[in-house]
Amino acid sequence: MIRALALAAALLLAACGPRDSPARPALWRLHDADTEIWLLGTIHALPAGVQWQTPAVATAIARADTLVTEIPAGTTAGFEQAAQGTGLPPLVDRVAPAQRKTAAAYGARLDQLKTWAAAVTIAAGPMQAAGASAEDGVEKVLATRFAGRRHLALETQAGQLALFDTLPEAAQRVLLARAIDDPGGYARTLAAWRTGDTERLAASFAPAFRGAPALQETLVTRRNARWSAWIVRRMAAPGRVLVAVGAGHLVGAESVVAMLRGKGLRVERVQ
Repeated sequence: MIRALALAAALLLAACGPRDSPARPALWRLHDADTEIWLLGTIHALPAGVQWQTPAVATAIARADTLVTEIPAGTTAGFEQAAQGTGLPPLVDRVAPAQRKTAAAYGARLDQLKTWAAAVTIAAGPMQAAGASAEDGVEKVLATRFAGRRHLALETQAGQLALFDTLPEAAQRVLLARAIDDPGGYARTLAAWRTGDTERLAASFAPAFRGAPALQETLVTRRNARWSAWIVRRMAAPGRVLVAVGAGHLVGAESVVAMLRGKGLRVERVQ
């Protein structure tokens, strides 16, 4: 999920000093006679040294013949071009009066960005302060672990960034307002992810979408529906697959896990 717009924001982050921190991210499994699919909730950008490859995750990595992520491995370009806007008012005029002082502190460097892109850039701040980097994110590590094996993607980076352009300006301004108002969102999500606490994870994402159905529908619900349909189709073919997507897509009432169970599939929590 793009809570705090982690996918694009990860492209802006710089790594910090190493840390040694254990994590037990949520992991699910579906299987039948000849097919096995694991669902791993990821964080796209992590501080260095987070140890998330538990025995259960290591087993899934070792057994799977295919890795499936949101976008292809090695996708690093595109945000800057997609972020540029024209004819937009200054950032301070795109926020509520109570937020103008904070918005002004970013200076004119964000004035030329589309509203969603300004939100991405602001949301990157707390991640950077935490030492988070896409280089240490789960997907980057998995791509290395799966070298020589098949790696598929559910979407493209261009397609993901284009989703933001489809949002009405009012919805983009909700993203901007919440990026300014909720600098602790990344820390809460990371803490819940590390313990595999799905209820806390769902709660950490909820503020971004509360009262903003266009955001929920565009960034979460429709994508989850497409991904769960892909998994259902994939269950019809033999093989072992590790699906690793943003943790927010796997928790809550409209998650991929919930949709798969709604289609009658047995999805068991293994970690």
